[in-house]
Amino acid sequence: MPRPTWQLDLFGHPRLLDPDGRDVRADRKSLALLAYLALEGPSSRSRLAGLLWPDTVEATARNNLVHKLRRLRARTGADLVDAEETTLTLRPDVEVDACALLLDRRHNRHGAVLNGAGLLLDGVDVDDLPDFQDWLLAWRERLDTYRWEAFNHELTRLEDAGAYVQAAALAARWADLDPLSEDAARRSMRFQYLAGDPSGALRTYARLRQTLDRELGAEPQALTQALAQEIGRGGGLPASGAPPARPPLPLGVFRPPALIGREAAWGRMEAAWQAGQLIYLTGAPGTGKTRLALDFARSKGTTLRLEHRPGDETVPYSSSARWTREMLRHAPHLTLTPLQKRELSRILPELREGDVPPMNGEEGKLAFYEVLSQVADLALADVTAVVSDDIQHDDDASQESGRYYAARAATGGSAAPQPRVLLTFRQGELSPQVDAVMRGLVDSGLAVLIELQPLGVADIRALLDTLDLPFAPGLDEELYRYAGGNPLFVLETVKFLVEEGLLGRGLPERLAPPGRTGSVLERRLARLSPAALNAARAASVLHGDFTLELVTAVLGAPLLATASAWEELEAAQVMAGERFSHDLLYEAVWRGTPETVRRLLHRSAARVLAGSGGHPQRVAEHWREGAQPHEAAMWFERAAQAAEAALRLHEAELCYRSAAEAYEAAGDLDAVRRLAARPSPAHSVH
Repeated sequence: MPRPTWQLDLFGHPRLLDPDGRDVRADRKSLALLAYLALEGPSSRSRLAGLLWPDTVEATARNNLVHKLRRLRARTGADLVDAEETTLTLRPDVEVDACALLLDRRHNRHGAVLNGAGLLLDGVDVDDLPDFQDWLLAWRERLDTYRWEAFNHELTRLEDAGAYVQAAALAARWADLDPLSEDAARRSMRFQYLAGDPSGALRTYARLRQTLDRELGAEPQALTQALAQEIGRGGGLPASGAPPARPPLPLGVFRPPALIGREAAWGRMEAAWQAGQLIYLTGAPGTGKTRLALDFARSKGTTLRLEHRPGDETVPYSSSARWTREMLRHAPHLTLTPLQKRELSRILPELREGDVPPMNGEEGKLAFYEVLSQVADLALADVTAVVSDDIQHDDDASQESGRYYAARAATGGSAAPQPRVLLTFRQGELSPQVDAVMRGLVDSGLAVLIELQPLGVADIRALLDTLDLPFAPGLDEELYRYAGGNPLFVLETVKFLVEEGLLGRGLPERLAPPGRTGSVLERRLARLSPAALNAARAASVLHGDFTLELVTAVLGAPLLATASAWEELEAAQVMAGERFSHDLLYEAVWRGTPETVRRLLHRSAARVLAGSGGHPQRVAEHWREGAQPHEAAMWFERAAQAAEAALRLHEAELCYRSAAEAYEAAGDLDAVRRLAARPSPAHSVH
């Protein structure tokens, strides 16, 4: 005989209904427990106890969980949860509205998504449960993404069928659920008009304007304003029911066909090249250092770009590992010897074949550097120039291996011709050590330092002329005042004007100053779909070495869904392949991610990297940023041990200190004392 069915509604004001349809009162922690089990599946007692009693020692929290389960059973008269020794599982006879939504989505159905009204666990106070609150906010964002996809799909189907009245009702419901969404408002306005209610469409627009002004101090986008004007005139609307498409961005705004305002810098680079000097390029973010360096280097012959990315600074050999992979991709014909494979596998785990012995003192470290240099000689045999980009992110260990390579070449240790090197960095962001090395080379005449200046009004006018677009008169001077002559901000503002249909009108009055991650970047990011924005957020949390597969795993999303979101990011020039198109866009995404969502993404990243062989220090930092100090401490210990094995003794000491701080934050004073009693690694002098 089948068991009677219980119903758990999690959308809107949550409720628990018995098999007869009676409302059974459940307290907030019982609802939180049932919701977590419904959406996450079987879960450990330890995890649930920590979520629901975060400020309680684990033994007491687990005991509280036992009592909570007993009281839930006493109130309901049924076992809603299967309680094993270490895990809890929601029984299958509990039907959950949110689970129906997820099942529909897996089978490409949309009914449950569209009928799931309200927020997940709306009205349940979890302010004193920070980790559970993070989990809840992340699930709300995920479900919002599913709802966005479902509304778009269903509205397109209804318009294709000519069912404008039903489409208008559905779009109005979407706009009510997400009152700040201009996409939802535009769809609602459109279908109200097509259903014969232009006055209702204009009322929807008026509500949107009031909401945006009250909540954000902003006006509707130009596309929304144009739609309202068309409805007000009684003109015909476009036939397509799809959301208003972004105007295609001209290729010139992605990469202007010519460098403007950099003639003097190019001349100094040419003189330095002829004199055999190292070339350092610096300037504020967005001044075009990378473009200038690459264009100049490519004018001389085959060029390789070595990227240093945010997050490299803290992980030994992260830049060396990326550079070595780039060299091996450039020279696929190379056949590595067993010794070379073994040594490179210290930083490239994919080359590992069996156990790799630890480095044998300073002599072992120099042998490792020698192998790196030998492989570089072979791989770079046909390379004329190397652009070492954003060296302010370089880690100490990679710097040391680079100095070995340079010294070896200078003393005739390599018979192969050496490529010339150009280095770029953000002004004022070099470490004192690297800055001192650079100043010494410049003072001795071995290098030249070139500082890129902002563009002037005439330069901006020349830049606009190369784009061949119908700009409003005086836009060059407006852009100069707004963007301060920063080439990136000029181009980002032009993209914004194209997307908003404002090229012929100039800059809007209400536009905040750009700053390093300012208004234009943020407003362009706000046009992304939820799926694309979440993919960009996950990439920003992963820092420099994300891949599409890693982003997918962190989000827990289907691969093809992430791939579709990635196409949108590339079309919007947020991403270029598997990297942000510019560090400023990375910063804009990272800073725009809510703190609670960021913490959750860090935790997911820690779990994914731990399971895929990520560097222990990266795993530790993700746990720390995810506010999980005990897990962070354990991984910092592993990172310290790895650094000791690689004779990076200073980094090992720093990791042990970070582990001790994390253990202290977690309240594990025994572990703090254990680390304090250990022998301290000897400090090496670099």
